[in-house]
Amino acid sequence: MTPPCSGTLLQRRAVLRRLGCAVALAVLPKAPAADGRSVELTIATDGDLLAFKPDRLTCPAGARVHLTFKHTGKYVRQEHNWVLTRPGQAQAVEEAALAAGEQNGWLPRADPRVLAATPQCSKGQQVSVDFIAPPPGDYPFLCTNPGHGEVMHGILHVTTE
Repeated sequence: MTPPCSGTLLQRRAVLRRLGCAVALAVLPKAPAADGRSVELTIATDGDLLAFKPDRLTCPAGARVHLTFKHTGKYVRQEHNWVLTRPGQAQAVEEAALAAGEQNGWLPRADPRVLAATPQCSKGQQVSVDFIAPPPGDYPFLCTNPGHGEVMHGILHVTTE
């Protein structure tokens, strides 16, 4: 069995870093949680509205999280993403995403304030991201498309257990 951080994966990460592709890095598998815990989370858009459903998620610190984001819209063609940020950094990340522009998927490249992010998702589609849950606390998430983060946001509550 090949360990999760095998040479091939490390080579891919190195190439992607050189290309400055933060979105692709966000969806590559990360090292497994030290204690082997894993959590499956699912979140969706609230149909064609600019909202996440639910807007609060919970997981234990240090767990390997597999988050699936579903765009349940049927009529409006706007894409969305799910971006997890450090506490107090959501607005700054949203502003940096605007500067990054559409060519970068409305996500700032290699931004240390971004803990995990999905790629853009079109109506009727779903995307996912794997990450290790950060230390206990409340972590904001948002859609970084222009103007969406003002109303399309929520909290990942990370617990000690």
